[in-house]
Amino acid sequence: MNSAPPSHRRRTALPPRSLAGGTRHPWLAVMATALGTTLAMHWVPEDPQPQLALFAPAFALAAGLLMAPLWAAIRDPKSLLCGEHLLTLAPIYWLLLDLLQGAYELDGVTQREARLSFLCIGLFVASVWAASLFRPIAIPGVVRSAGRLEARPGVLFGLALCAFAAGMFKFAQPCGFNPLTMIHYLGENRWGAPWTRGFAGGWDAFRDVLQYFGYLLPTMFVLLGRKAGWFSGQTLTVAVLAAIQVLFLAQEGGRRTVGVACGMAIIFWLLTERRLGLRGMLVAGVAAVGLLALMEMMLNYRNVGFQALVRTEFQSAEEGGPRAEVVVRVDDNFLRLAQSIHIVPNLHEHTHYKYFLYVLVRPIPRVFWPGKPTDPGFDLPEALGLPGVSLSSSIVGELWVAGGFWAVAFGGLLYGLVARSAGRLLSGDMKVGELIIYCTTMMALFAGFRSMLDLVLISYVILAWIALAWLYQFFGGGAAALRRTSTRPARVTP
Repeated sequence: MNSAPPSHRRRTALPPRSLAGGTRHPWLAVMATALGTTLAMHWVPEDPQPQLALFAPAFALAAGLLMAPLWAAIRDPKSLLCGEHLLTLAPIYWLLLDLLQGAYELDGVTQREARLSFLCIGLFVASVWAASLFRPIAIPGVVRSAGRLEARPGVLFGLALCAFAAGMFKFAQPCGFNPLTMIHYLGENRWGAPWTRGFAGGWDAFRDVLQYFGYLLPTMFVLLGRKAGWFSGQTLTVAVLAAIQVLFLAQEGGRRTVGVACGMAIIFWLLTERRLGLRGMLVAGVAAVGLLALMEMMLNYRNVGFQALVRTEFQSAEEGGPRAEVVVRVDDNFLRLAQSIHIVPNLHEHTHYKYFLYVLVRPIPRVFWPGKPTDPGFDLPEALGLPGVSLSSSIVGELWVAGGFWAVAFGGLLYGLVARSAGRLLSGDMKVGELIIYCTTMMALFAGFRSMLDLVLISYVILAWIALAWLYQFFGGGAAALRRTSTRPARVTP
């Protein structure tokens, strides 16, 4: 029996077809990226170190990157959710936004290193668009099968409960499944909770993998809202569970984890709008602003804990405090990219295959391979005399260290192929599972621009959805349907 109020019972199905990814302009994107990159390199001043010294070059490159997505959005707003478009927006957030805000000084960076940094960014994005010339990668049958899952609200609610139980196991088990203990440590700093795991890992790595089930909860809240109504008991219950899961993820201090979990839900909301108009854009915009505000709060409190919210005196928890009055703080990615270009290959040779091997073997638990590589062959903090500090240089910096321009171009092609192949999920009449897998892939690519490791780790969310689909199949609810659809050939978008 449907528990949704009568006013919501008409909303029992998702839109039958999405237009996301249907409007793309690869050649315009390549030309605009090339023009923006050229202007950015030309406008780099002799001394790029002061704050806002690279505002004009960053603005030129950002404008070039935005040209194709905005042109496509004029005809079809949902096309902004195309994988190539999201990958085009990623460097603006991860690399250029700090430059546009003058968030920090580029100590020690020369004009040459700044120019090469802009060139590498442009090369990566151009390679993403060049991937449209290649045939998409075949989607594995197990993913297609999980993607065809379609179920009633009651079944989806049950799957959400399973996702919550698995996602919270990481936090509950070290606390002896005591809710009061969990709430106490929720206010501690990111290193003070018993569920914090060391770098080397151990058997508790299996426990950590379960948290990726919880990433699905915000999206499942939107899904149930679409199917059962926003004020149904099931929808409101999942909303509470999603909020609890996000709070525990936020306690760990990793902004990208919360960003991915909530970003998936925002993309799902936009994709399932029958017609993406002003209302849908406003709702998504408010959600995005709220997400950025939460991430800023995490940055301020993660080293002292949320318990500091009730203190009368509080200073920024980040080491050294904010370096400038900025709206959104990201990372020092552009600075670290320029430093990587300075060090490699002048002071340290390219790592070549070691980087890709390090990424590929990361999912293997260390208890099964104690000698598994612990780094990609190059330690930027060690090279800068900052051992033990966590620094990121974006996927562009990692690829430069691996093999220079050739590796940057290869990485862009790889990311572009993944984005293009994910577009297969948006062809024809879509099912719930296809939408969820697509949203997960898009956020994995976006967060994966920070590091290829993030691409690999966030892909675990897809495995979590596959596990839920198998659970549904095991109990007989969707066995026949999943078996039929798993043998269908993958659909290729034009």
